[in-house]
Amino acid sequence: MRTAREVFSERGYERTTFREIAERIGLTRPAVNHYFPDKESLYQALFGSARDVVVQAAVARAGEQETLAGQLAAFLDAATQVDSKDRSFAKFMAASVLDGFRHPQLQDSARRQIDEVREFLRQALTAAVDRGEIPADIDLPAVVEMLIAVLWGMGLYAGFLGTHDQLESVVAVLSRLVAGALW
Repeated sequence: MRTAREVFSERGYERTTFREIAERIGLTRPAVNHYFPDKESLYQALFGSARDVVVQAAVARAGEQETLAGQLAAFLDAATQVDSKDRSFAKFMAASVLDGFRHPQLQDSARRQIDEVREFLRQALTAAVDRGEIPADIDLPAVVEMLIAVLWGMGLYAGFLGTHDQLESVVAVLSRLVAGALW
């Protein structure tokens, strides 16, 4: 699965072949087909794995916190911990959003992945308004989308630009910014 995430992230859905995945693993193409009948089923399994290992784990960890800043910091920290163990998740998640919008058969999975994060953010912000942490007149949909953009950008950064140590520093600074303690 890690090798498949890496190949899809590097080459994109369209250009990735079972042959290349099999060669990198050291298997034959039929061996890969034994587990996945086609490229789309493998890709969907990767989406599910990313959702389970990164998104759902991060949302669960964030749910343990009582403040918006704590929830966002916990979400980011959980995602960073996954990155420290397997950087292919960040690459795949960032690249898969693009592939999902380029290929109609993948759109539902890409949208579900983003919508799960969007719903977490919407609930966290709504609860923060209810607790009086943030103003009630905040443009909630705009803030949710801004945070989606920031998180997706951090995924790109984690997967393709920065080192893990740099990502940890970026997460720490963003957490301080959200908590109002950066300045």
